[in-house]
Amino acid sequence: MMLRALRNYLHLAVILGLMAGGAVDAAAQVSASPTSISFGSVAVNLEGFAPHVLITNNGTTGAMLTGLKFSEPEFGLYTGLPVQTLAPKQTVTYAFVFLASQPGTYNATITFYFQGLPSVTVQASATAYTTTAVATVSPTSLNFGTVNFGSTATQSITVTNSAPLGSDTLTVVAPVIYYQPFAITGPKIPVNLAPGQSATFEVTFSPLVVGSTTGDVAMCYTALPCIGVDLTGTGAMPAQLSLTNYPTLPFATQGYPYQANLTATGGTPPYSFSMLSGKLPTGLSVPASGAITGTIGSKDALGNYTFTAQVQDSSQPPQTARESITVVVDKPTGSNCDIISVDVPDTTTPLVDLMDLSTNTYEGYEGGLYPDGSNTDPDPHDSDGISIAQGIQPIDGKIVMISIGESATQQAFENFIEQANADPEKNPNLQLVDGAQGGATGNSWTMKSSGFWVQLLDYSLPFADATPDEVQIAWVNDVNSQAGATFPSDAQELQGDYETIAQYLLQKFQNMKMMFFSSINYTGYSQGVSTTLPEPQGYDSAWGAKWAIQDQINGTCSIAGQSGNCLNYNAANGPVLAPWMGWSFYYWGNGLIPRSDGITWSCQDIKSDGLHPSVPLGEIKIGEYLLNWFKTSDLSTPWFVQSAAKQRGSASGASR
Repeated sequence: MMLRALRNYLHLAVILGLMAGGAVDAAAQVSASPTSISFGSVAVNLEGFAPHVLITNNGTTGAMLTGLKFSEPEFGLYTGLPVQTLAPKQTVTYAFVFLASQPGTYNATITFYFQGLPSVTVQASATAYTTTAVATVSPTSLNFGTVNFGSTATQSITVTNSAPLGSDTLTVVAPVIYYQPFAITGPKIPVNLAPGQSATFEVTFSPLVVGSTTGDVAMCYTALPCIGVDLTGTGAMPAQLSLTNYPTLPFATQGYPYQANLTATGGTPPYSFSMLSGKLPTGLSVPASGAITGTIGSKDALGNYTFTAQVQDSSQPPQTARESITVVVDKPTGSNCDIISVDVPDTTTPLVDLMDLSTNTYEGYEGGLYPDGSNTDPDPHDSDGISIAQGIQPIDGKIVMISIGESATQQAFENFIEQANADPEKNPNLQLVDGAQGGATGNSWTMKSSGFWVQLLDYSLPFADATPDEVQIAWVNDVNSQAGATFPSDAQELQGDYETIAQYLLQKFQNMKMMFFSSINYTGYSQGVSTTLPEPQGYDSAWGAKWAIQDQINGTCSIAGQSGNCLNYNAANGPVLAPWMGWSFYYWGNGLIPRSDGITWSCQDIKSDGLHPSVPLGEIKIGEYLLNWFKTSDLSTPWFVQSAAKQRGSASGASR
C-alpha cells in the first residue's frame, strides 16, 4: 500500500556492524529478539511488513554473520546486512518483507548463520488473502490542455467497485498525489464502496512552469494494488497581469519562522502586492514586495488559512489581478524547523542550488549540472545517452532498474516504485528493484564484497524474481556522511566513490547500460537534531555526482590508483569500463527559498530527524519528481514509457 507506517531504518549501527572486527570463537553468543514474527493478514500481490528483529552479540568477541536463509520464497530481507561482523554487545536490526501471489497460510524459518557458532532462527508467519471487490478507475488519463499561470483547471476521476452484488466492499484508502502542480479533493478517506457504488474525486492543475508537465494520481486500496491515472497539462504565461503562485503555499510550522513569495507576470513591473480579505496565521502579513515572512504564532490553530491576494502593476491607470491562496499550518515535526534556509559565509548567500547557480561559483567552483555552468548535457555525451536509451531492450522479458544508495534513497525509491507501478504509462516490461540500504553511504559501495552488494545480489534481486543479467539501469543517490567533512574534500571523496561504483556496476551486471544520479533532499532541519549529514554537506553531495559525470565527459578519472578514461562507456573509444552516466532529477533546494522552478522543502517534507523524506509528503514529492522526469526525458522514455517502447518495437519489427 502506498502509505506505509512501518518505516524505521537502522543507519549508523548497521554500517558500524559491517566495519567492526575481532576474532570469532565460542565465547560469542548470539540471540534474536523476538524469535517469532507475524505479518498478519496481507492481501495477495501486496507487500506486508512485520515487527523488526534485533540480533545481539552477547559475547566478548566478534561474531561474524555469513548469511541468511529463508525456508519459503514468499519471505525476504527488507533491510539489514546479510554479511557483517557484530562487535561484542552490539545489536543490529533487521526488517523483513512478505509477498504472496496465492492466498493461504504461510510459515517460514529465517536462519542466521555465523562462522564457528550455532545458527539463530526466527519463525515467521503470514496469511495471504484475496478480495472479490473489483476496482475500476475512469478515465485512466486526464489531459488538462493549456492553462495560464494563476489559473486552475479541474477534471474528475470516478472509482467504482465493479464487482457483482454480494462481493466484498472496496475500501479506498488513499488518492495519492503531491500538491504541486496537481491536487486532488474528494470524499473523506477511507471510502467504502459496496458492489456497484462509485466515488468521484476532483483533480486540479495549476501550472508552475511553462511547457508540458506530467504526473499521476494513484488510487490505493486495502486489498488491491494501486491503480494510476496519467496526468498531463501545459503551463502558459498569460498576456494580462496575473498572480502566478500555486494556490497552496509551502507548509508553515506552528511557532516557527516562515517565508513565501507572491509572484506575478504580465502588465508593467514593478508590482505591488496586498491582501484584500481572508486570514493569515499570526505573525504573517502581505507587504507590497510580496515577500511573506515572519514567525507563526505558537498557539495558532492548525489547518488552512485562506486569503485573497492582489497584485497591482505600474501602468496608468494600474491593472490589478486577484487570486485565492492558502497557507497550511501544521504542528512541529521534532526536527529543527527554525532552519528554513542555510547560508555559508563567503559564498553565495544564501546557498543556491546547482541548477540556478549556473556559471556563478560556490567556494570557487562553477555551478550547473554539467560542465561550463550548463544544465544541458553536451554532445556527443548526450546524443550517445539517447542512442543507448533507444537500444535498451528486454532481457528474458524484463528491463530491470535498481537503486543504489543509503536510507533516504531507499525510502524515496520505494515510493517511486509504487507510483510508477500504478502509472498506466509505465512500460510493463520494466521492473524496479530497490537496492539501496540504510547506512550504505558512498564509501560502503566501494568495498566490492560488502554486505550491501550481497544484499542486492543475493536477496533483493532474487526476491523480486530478477537476475543480475537483466539489470540495465541504475539510479544512484548517495552521500559522504563523514562527520566534519568540508567542501570540496567531501564532494571529491564522493566523486571517487561514484566512479568506483560505476565500474562495479558494470562488473556485477554485465548488461548495465545507464547510471542516473539525483541529489539528497535539503537537510538543514537536522541542525541540533542529528550529526549525520548537516548542511551544507547535503548540498555538497551533488557536486560529487556533477564531477563524476564531468570526468566521464572529459575522459578523465578520479579513482585512486587509476588514470586515463577509466569511465569509458563507448566501445569505439576502447574497453568499456562503466555505464553511461548522467543526471536524472536534481531535487535539492534551500529550505523555504524557492528554486527558479518553484521547488521548496518545508519542515513537513522531512522526518523528525531532519534528514529523511517524510511519510507521506516528502517521499511522495520525490517520487513525483522522479516519475515526471523518467516519463519525459529522451534519455528514459524509450524504455520507461509503454507507448514509446511499443512504437520503438513496431518500428524495429517493420525494419526487419
